[in-house]
Amino acid sequence: MRVYITVTEEPVFINPFLKKVVAGLPEGELVGVGIVSGTVIVGRSFAGKLGYLLTLAVITNPIRLYWRAIVTVLFKMMRALPGLNSLNFLSLETFARKRGIRVDRTTDPNSPEFLAILRELKPDVIINQAQSILKEDFLGIPKIATLNRHGALLPKYRGRIAPFWAYLNGEEEAGLSVHIIERKLDSGPILVQKRFPISRFDSVDTLINRMFRSAPAAMLEALSMLREGDCESKLIENDDSQATYCSRPGLGDALGYRLVMLRRIFCGY
Repeated sequence: MRVYITVTEEPVFINPFLKKVVAGLPEGELVGVGIVSGTVIVGRSFAGKLGYLLTLAVITNPIRLYWRAIVTVLFKMMRALPGLNSLNFLSLETFARKRGIRVDRTTDPNSPEFLAILRELKPDVIINQAQSILKEDFLGIPKIATLNRHGALLPKYRGRIAPFWAYLNGEEEAGLSVHIIERKLDSGPILVQKRFPISRFDSVDTLINRMFRSAPAAMLEALSMLREGDCESKLIENDDSQATYCSRPGLGDALGYRLVMLRRIFCGY
């Protein structure tokens, strides 16, 4: 089976997750990695990005926030400075190149130039962790499917920062889904789901960490199902009629989350 990965690099969660997936693939199965330029920080304008960062600062544990900031700055410095990019241990691109895996770069995975590369490589499966909406021309290229890791128990909580909304809404469990990408947001049949309870002393940080710890095994399990074929009977329905959607949280949502956290800790619900 021929596998290709598209990703917008992020050094704290996404890159380590995909490195473990790459390490777990059979030798020679990964035919390339496409690095899609951009950032995982949501917001089109500078003010929008700043507002989102302030919201994350309220949500995130301060120590974890400082650590994430240090790792991100180090990653960006090593990527930008001449001669250091090849030593960038935080980069998926560097990780792939050291293993002799082809690396392509693009600003738009839907561009004709990038689609031509994919058609030439003829992947059976594409794993997508890029911050782009994939169009039909892209989704039509892999022989089997394009896969996504989503941090929720689909069909609930399609959209942004799903663990945050699950916690804020008082859910008793969270999890992740590996699903086949279709044109509609976070739709498509689910191959693998991993569930875990939300305990009294959990936070969004602990839920995200638990989700990413489970993600490599979940993705490798999904790939194994596709590799073996005949997985139609094992697919989990991603029912549009049961779907809920979550958008980018605002500062008010973040403050509400802190109140919910205090209630959970002191009252247990």
